[in-house]
Amino acid sequence: MSERTVLVIRWSLLAVMCIVIFVFSGFPGHDSTEQSGGIVDALIRVLVDDLETKSPDEIHGMKEMLTIFVRKGAHFTEYALLACLAFSAFLRLKKRGLRWLAAVGFTCFYACTDELHQTFVPGRAGMVKDVILDTCGGVFGAVIACVISLIVAARIVLKRNSVE
Repeated sequence: MSERTVLVIRWSLLAVMCIVIFVFSGFPGHDSTEQSGGIVDALIRVLVDDLETKSPDEIHGMKEMLTIFVRKGAHFTEYALLACLAFSAFLRLKKRGLRWLAAVGFTCFYACTDELHQTFVPGRAGMVKDVILDTCGGVFGAVIACVISLIVAARIVLKRNSVE
């Protein structure tokens, strides 16, 4: 596969992830709450053995805690993946540190535009704390991508040296 084809695939994957985030951010607040509520209900059924012995207040408390975890975990994870894909797409930046910085910068910028987008969606609000959380996810994802890049490069060097 040519370098150009690889680059097109990497940029396409990044664009697809941006579209996925945009689509999810476009769901009205009620729909978004229903989605995460379904996930929370399923998690509670799996994680809590004696659910029928819990009081309504205990169940409500568990749901509130898990809802925060699920919603914020989704933010963190989707932006970690976005940063991994951005790191991969910025392949032409040969210095890993610069690629890392570009990936985190792109992720932060996209988080800002995503929160702005949410201000136009009924029942949603753009929040600075979500930009911070998304950027933290981006930093994590870019670190993971950088480490993977280093491991791959080291394996290539080791393989090359063992052949000689």
